[in-house]
Amino acid sequence: MSVAGPVWVLSPHLLVAQAITAALGSVGVPARTRRWESVDGEATSDDSEELGPAVFVAVVDGLDNPEVVAHVEALARRRAGRVVVVTSAEASVRWGGLLADDTVDVVTVSTSVTQLADVVRRLVAGDSAMDPDRRAVLRAAYAHDLDRRRQARAQLETLSPQQRRVLELLASGRRVAEVGVEMGVAEGTVRSHVKALRAKLGVSTQLKAVATFHQAYQSYPGSNAGSEREPESGSDSDSGSDSGEVPRAEPAAEPRAAGEVRVTVEAVPDPRRGTADRAPPALVLLRR
Repeated sequence: MSVAGPVWVLSPHLLVAQAITAALGSVGVPARTRRWESVDGEATSDDSEELGPAVFVAVVDGLDNPEVVAHVEALARRRAGRVVVVTSAEASVRWGGLLADDTVDVVTVSTSVTQLADVVRRLVAGDSAMDPDRRAVLRAAYAHDLDRRRQARAQLETLSPQQRRVLELLASGRRVAEVGVEMGVAEGTVRSHVKALRAKLGVSTQLKAVATFHQAYQSYPGSNAGSEREPESGSDSDSGSDSGEVPRAEPAAEPRAAGEVRVTVEAVPDPRRGTADRAPPALVLLRR
C-alpha cells in the first residue's frame, strides 16, 4: 500500500538530517527534517502532519547503540507508514530485531543521494527497500548475536564480586594499576583476579575477557564502552551485510563557508568482495 504522507528525515545529528533533507529535495524527493527528540513526544505545530502515514528516513550510521535502536522502534510502533534505517554494513545486524515488522527496512546500499532517493520512492509507492532473503539474513544474524550475548552474560555470572568489579573497571578503560587504586588493593592482587576471571571465562588474554564483557552488555557501534575493546575477525555483523556499498553521512565539524553544509556519502565495501570494490566517497555540498 502506498504512503500518502510526507517524507521525514531524522538523525541524532540534526546537521546530518538537514543536509540529507536538502539533498533529497535536490533530486526531486521533497522531504522535511524532524527533530530526533520528538519521536516519543506530543506533536507540536511543526510536526502535526506526521501523525498520519509517512515515510521516515532515520540516518543513524555510527550511532547504532541500544538507545538509538529503541528510539527508532518507538517511531515504528507509534506512527503509521514506513521507516528506513540508514546505517553501515557492520552495524546493520543490530537492527535485525525490528525486521519482523515489514514496515521497517534497513538500507546499507546507497553510494549517492540519487540511490537513497530511489529507496524513498519505493517506500512511498508501498514497496520494500529490502529483498526477503536479505531481511531473513539480518534477522538470523541478530538472533545469533543475541544468543551469544546471553551466553556471555551467563559466563559473567560465574565471576566473584571482586572479579566482576575488576572486569568492569578494565572494560571502562582503566589500566591494571588504576584498578588497584580504585579498589584499594595491590596491583598484584588485581593481576591475580584477572588470571582467575580469565580461567572462568575460558579466554587466554585480558583483552579477550574485556571483549566478553562488551559482547554481553555494551558491544554496540557508536557506544563509548571503553578503550580496550578487542576487534574480532569474522564477526556476526559480517553475515548481515549486503552486496553493495553503504551510505555513511558525516557532518563537518564546522561549515567550510557561510551557508554551506557538507555531508560525505561514503561507500563501504562488501566484506565478501574485498576492499577493491570500495567506491569513492561522494561529497554533497549544499548551499542555503
